[in-house]
Parts: sequence; C-alpha cells; structure tokens
Amino acid sequence: MATASALAQTRRWLLISTLLNAVLAMFKLAWGLFSGSTVVLADAIHSFTDVLGALLVYGAVRFSTRHSRRFPLGMYKLEDMAALLGGLAVLFAGYEILRSVFFGSGVTNASVPFATLGFMALVLWVQAVFYLREKRAAACLNSPGLNSDVVNWLGDMGAGLVVMAGIGGHLLDIPYAQEVAVIVIAAMIFYGAYEVIRDSLFSLLDASATSNDREEIQRYLSSHPALEEVRDLYVRSAGSVLFVRATLVLDIQSFNKAHQLVDDIAEQLKQKIPRIEEVTLHYEPVHQRCKRTATLFEADRKTLAHHFGKARYIRLEEGSAGDRTQSWYSNPFSEGEHGRAMKLIAWLLRNRVNEVRLLPGKIPDTLVEILETVEIDYRPVTESVVLTQNGLNRTPEGGMQRE
Repeated sequence: MATASALAQTRRWLLISTLLNAVLAMFKLAWGLFSGSTVVLADAIHSFTDVLGALLVYGAVRFSTRHSRRFPLGMYKLEDMAALLGGLAVLFAGYEILRSVFFGSGVTNASVPFATLGFMALVLWVQAVFYLREKRAAACLNSPGLNSDVVNWLGDMGAGLVVMAGIGGHLLDIPYAQEVAVIVIAAMIFYGAYEVIRDSLFSLLDASATSNDREEIQRYLSSHPALEEVRDLYVRSAGSVLFVRATLVLDIQSFNKAHQLVDDIAEQLKQKIPRIEEVTLHYEPVHQRCKRTATLFEADRKTLAHHFGKARYIRLEEGSAGDRTQSWYSNPFSEGEHGRAMKLIAWLLRNRVNEVRLLPGKIPDTLVEILETVEIDYRPVTESVVLTQNGLNRTPEGGMQRE
C-alpha cells in the first residue's frame, strides 16, 4: 500500500536522524569537556534535547498506523501531536540561545579556538548535508513529523553557527558579530517552529487540508468523463495522510453501474495520490427521470407472467407517486419461435422503460445482466403486490393499446 510505504520511509528517516543527532551530540559533549568551551557544552545539551524530540516523533509515527476497535481510523494524529511538541521544544531552544547570549553570562571561549572552529565546521557540514536531504524527503512524503525534525536540524545548525561566530568574533575582535548572528539564526528558528506548530494545530483541529491538496483532488475528479459535478468535497489531514469525502453527480441512472464506477474512481484516486488513506464517495444522478415500469402478465391480464419472453401483455406505469397512469400493450413477440426475450428487451428500450417487474425466478440471470447493462432494473414481485395497485388511473377496459 502506498501510504504504508510512505510511513515506512518516514520512520526510516526519523531513525537515521535520531542516531546521527545522538552521535553528534556525544562528540560535542566530549569536545566541550576537552576544550573547556561553555558554548560548545551548551550546544551539546541543545542537541540532546533534539534527540529526545526526535525520539518522540519517531515513536508517534511508529504507532500511528495501528488500528483498533477504539481507534478504527488509526492514530495518525499522534504524528501531529509529536510535531506540535517538537515545535514548542524548538521555540524553547531558540529562546535559550537568545537568553544565554543577551541576558546570561555570555560566551566563554575555548582554550583551543582554531581547533574548535575546525571541529564545529565539520559538524556543521555533516548537519547541512543531512538537513538538505531530509528536507527533500519531508517535502516528498508530506510528513509533519519529518518537517518538525527538519526544523530541529535547522536549529542545530543555527546553534553551531552561534558557536563559530562567538569564537571567530573573539579572535577577530569584531564587535557585535555574535549578537547579529544570534538574531538572524533565532529568527529562522522561530519561523520554522511557527510553521510546524501552525500546521500541526490545524490538523489536530480537523481543519481542511491545504489548498494544493484539495485542488489536486478536485482537478482529478473533475477530469473524469463520467462526472457531471463534484459537490461537498472535504479533505482533512491526519499526520501525513489524507481522508477524502465528496458527492459525485453522475449521468448514469443504473445504480449498479454507478456504484461500480464510484468504487473505481475511489481506487484510482488513491493510486494517483498515495497519501490518501480513505475515500468516501457518494453518488447522485444528474436528474431523476420519470420512472417507467413494465409489469408482465399472462393472457388474463391478472396473472403475472411465468416466462419473460412469453408474456402476453405488458402494463406500463409512469409518473410520480400519487399521479401515476398505466397503459396496456400486447407483446408482439410472444408467439415467435426464436429471440423472444431479446426482441422484448429492445421493445422496452424503445419505450424508455426503467424497470421490469416479474415473478421471482422467472427470468434467467443472463437476461438480468443484459437488462442491467442497458440500465433497466429487474424487480421481482408477487401477485399480492400487483393486486394492491388497482387504484391507479387506467385506460378504459378493452382499450388495450398496441405498439
């Protein structure tokens, strides 16, 4: 299933991200202790908080696909909850960076500044390479959890740049170099966190999906040749998957054909947009035709026919409830030797019949399928049902009409 594949890829990226971040955090901690740099130690602590956030998102994505009686649609919103918490953690990390520089004790420089610059540059290069790759994957998979992790990596790179700016500014005696770098990077961190928090809140509150998702679905549905109109299209997101509901107006009167077409459209839509987890489509005909019913009788015009092709008389009824009329016709093909049933079906088509009524089991399944193909419904009825309809407006007795 395409959605399951996307979620598996999301979990794989988050696991790699968590492991890489943990390794880099341990290297930063070791280097901070070795060089005595408080800013490198602070960056290491910041990285460990990111590892905890990444583990939270990974766990949410891991369990989001589980369905149960309590959660029949899955727990996809766990990913949004984890993304929300991750975004708040990024906001806090950005605040801590600003507080430590502008309201704290400032930055204590490393005992080996040039080696520390080289070490941080190497860490920054590794982070930047992974950040760009994961960002492309997050855009492709459209995962809020992965987007949250991308923002975390941006925060890590920002903190690394702050470390390098502090050390470089001290070596070059550049005034306010560190402060300016902190402001720019903090602004990037806050904006990325804002986007993650906004999107996760919208999803948790069941807001409609993004306009791009909705327009893509609307465009695909509208392009189908059998569709006359798409009504009440509703698309909501839960984690990285979509749930779609819509009403389709079809120029098809046969219920069976319309039902099959709607099922086909739903399946094709899920193949076109793999993020879709579930599609609920309702069907409405373009217009309700005046229903015309043909009931088949024996020669006495009271007994229902026991054979489709050999029926002697046909009673046609049409109109709306309370204002129905009926007319009698003789079956011109009942005495024929071959092709009686097919000729009668052709006659029904020429007279715009929508429904045929006959005793149960008196018409072969093959003829039922042919009737459905030409959009004529077969309705089995009993003698008692027919006898209750004597109150209909009739043509005068003996005024039987022929084709």
